[in-house]
Amino acid sequence: MTGKTTAAPDPRRPVHILTGFLGSGKTSLLRHWLEQPDFADTAVIINEFGEVGLDQLLVHEVSEDVVLLSSGCVCCTVGDDLVSKLIELDELAASGQIAPFGRVLIETSGLADPAPIATAVMGEARLARLFRLGSIITTIDAVAGATSLKRHVEARHQLALANHVILTKADLVDEGAQAPLKSQIASINGVADISVSNLGHPPPADPLFSAQTSAFDALGELGGNHGGSHGHDHEHSDDVGSFVVEVEGDLDWDGFVDWLELLLAARGDSVLRVKGLLAVSGQPLPVVVQGVQHTVFPPETLPAWPRGERRTQLVFIASHLTRDAIETSLASVRAPRLVPEQA
Repeated sequence: MTGKTTAAPDPRRPVHILTGFLGSGKTSLLRHWLEQPDFADTAVIINEFGEVGLDQLLVHEVSEDVVLLSSGCVCCTVGDDLVSKLIELDELAASGQIAPFGRVLIETSGLADPAPIATAVMGEARLARLFRLGSIITTIDAVAGATSLKRHVEARHQLALANHVILTKADLVDEGAQAPLKSQIASINGVADISVSNLGHPPPADPLFSAQTSAFDALGELGGNHGGSHGHDHEHSDDVGSFVVEVEGDLDWDGFVDWLELLLAARGDSVLRVKGLLAVSGQPLPVVVQGVQHTVFPPETLPAWPRGERRTQLVFIASHLTRDAIETSLASVRAPRLVPEQA
């Protein structure tokens, strides 16, 4: 993370992650999406074919653990090396053994932490030139989700990393009864969009997986999602929560990079995710930064400031880390203000 980039179309294929705790309904969603014509340009990586029940959709095997589906998608198992699998899919498309694909969807197991997948996509040099991180979509069971979030750290981590949350089995719970769960979701991740999935009416894939969707989309709405209240913490009864840090004035870029890398090196186990917009000294455009646990990813820039407001906002989704501690240490990297010379 050594420089600032300019806003430009990204030609790399987005890699989206579909995650969710055991029994939360992600397999049913995937099966539905695979039947849609708009999903035909998607390469799908899943944990085990048997879990998804794709027999009726399989066409023929292309290579070991890679099959073509009647929908036009290519599908394979995760295996031991995600990096190798993604590179293999790219090579198969380049050689004409499979049709070109425009995006990848990785479906994790119900107990998986999506952070290592996101880190591999964004931090592995062999993948960085071919792929970029897209959306992280987390399914949460409207019936059992509150219990899962309370009892299982895996469920909380899956939610904490999400850009989009899909509340599944919503037809089994009336809207009034959904409110406490939605509040619980917001206490852990206050910036994720929430969609509702009813029996027979799952959300369409395109708004979630379109080519333009990226892991940074929610950044433009930081202020709105947090009510614009400076430094408001989302309290939660267990170890994962979110808070927003705002900084007055511009940041010194080099100082910020050093600060963030040191923070994640020292407290990466506590910082599940950090993402934000920065007002950087000498840079008129907002700079987008993101880190997952111990890894800082290359910055991007947006074409304009959301709502025309130039300000630094960082969203932390973390455990056992306070906003006050972050604000105190971050104050040291504010750009120095020029003081007019006395006449």
